[in-house]
Amino acid sequence: MTRPVGILGGGIAGLALAARLAHRGHAVTVYDRDQAGGKLRRLTLAGESVDTGPSLFTFPQVWRAYLRGLNEPDPLHLRPLPGGLGVHHTPHGPVPLPVPPGHPLHPHWQRYLRAAAPLAPFLGVLLTTPPRLRDPLFRQAAAALLRVQGPHLTAQGWLAAQRLPPALTHALATHALNAGLLPGVAPPLYALIPALVGADVSRPADGMGALLDALLTFGQARGVQVREHAPVTRLDGQTLTLADGGTARHDLIVSALDPHRLAALRGRLVTSPVARRTVSGVGVYAVLPRPAPLPATSVLPPTDFAAFHVHVRRGALPPDTLTLVHAHGRQLSVLLATPATGEALTLGHPWVQAQLRRVEATLHAPGLLRDALATTTLAPDHYAQGGHPGGALYGPGLPAWRGGPLHPQPYRLTGGLWQVGTGVHPGGGIPALLGGVQIVDRLLREAGW
Repeated sequence: MTRPVGILGGGIAGLALAARLAHRGHAVTVYDRDQAGGKLRRLTLAGESVDTGPSLFTFPQVWRAYLRGLNEPDPLHLRPLPGGLGVHHTPHGPVPLPVPPGHPLHPHWQRYLRAAAPLAPFLGVLLTTPPRLRDPLFRQAAAALLRVQGPHLTAQGWLAAQRLPPALTHALATHALNAGLLPGVAPPLYALIPALVGADVSRPADGMGALLDALLTFGQARGVQVREHAPVTRLDGQTLTLADGGTARHDLIVSALDPHRLAALRGRLVTSPVARRTVSGVGVYAVLPRPAPLPATSVLPPTDFAAFHVHVRRGALPPDTLTLVHAHGRQLSVLLATPATGEALTLGHPWVQAQLRRVEATLHAPGLLRDALATTTLAPDHYAQGGHPGGALYGPGLPAWRGGPLHPQPYRLTGGLWQVGTGVHPGGGIPALLGGVQIVDRLLREAGW
């Protein structure tokens, strides 16, 4: 039975769910205040197509499970990324992840892999299955996670118990920031990510923007209407009011917006103190005259996680920050974690320049952007326009017991209003988004949609 469904937000989660609902015969309309893609979009710089947003493709089994629900072949042509998760330039020395044989840290890396190994077969279940204890498969997967993490409630606590060398501990702790949280706050699962990812880190042959192209193509083939530049200003039950004064009513509304933004559309006031937000970021994207002599991925963690945490909670720019450097041909991206204050940080801002000098010194690449043919910068003020207050990339910071795959999150707010996306499936990146889509898709089917 065809029923009208409205999806608020045309990012990865909104578009992915739209295609799955339309595949089951529903008439789906996606509304976006800007252009489709959310944080994932393509810019043109110096004649080249440059992707913003997610830069790595991990846990491809989640993507393949999504495709099976559409009976679609994989159009992405994923290619292994040289160096996997990249070289992590910790205060104790550089650490490549995964650690290769022959490296002094390799025996410790192997011990770490053995500690995480019992969870590996269940990761796909945890990412794509509703967190319900009455589900025997989820119970089995949750039990595996709890056995691996033991009594430890945070990534920092779990790593401390492993007694790994400081350099490896620091590199692994950095991955808590995949959830926009510090190691002392993030669930233990985030300390396990490098082991669970292994060397299976990739990107589509045509760049990350190929994922957006695929989702749009899947939706178009199934009749999904994507209304770009159509801001929704109010939500009353299942009736939308648009910025142009028009209205639209759907039998079902699914919000792929940040929950705070959804609350505002419903006329409800929800506060978001800076101290409780996840991080925001500055993305510097450039096209160079020639390829940079750099690895595909370089990671510069904060020197001191505790100091970084204090600054972020106060809304102050830290002395140094998590920095991801991705080099791909002539394209270079430098991604800097910042407090979620909505600040308009430009390329010329003294703090941004200081972080770029740190990159140049650490990677032995002086004048990295000096001869760039073109650059552009996306900052917290950009991410705040359509997302969480202050531009928090992963929404509000949740306590460890509410994060990760065991999250007790409200996917269903009312009978006709549901939620999907990073804000309700904690964790950053493509796996969390696509996993959350499959969870909501299954729950909607069970509810008769």
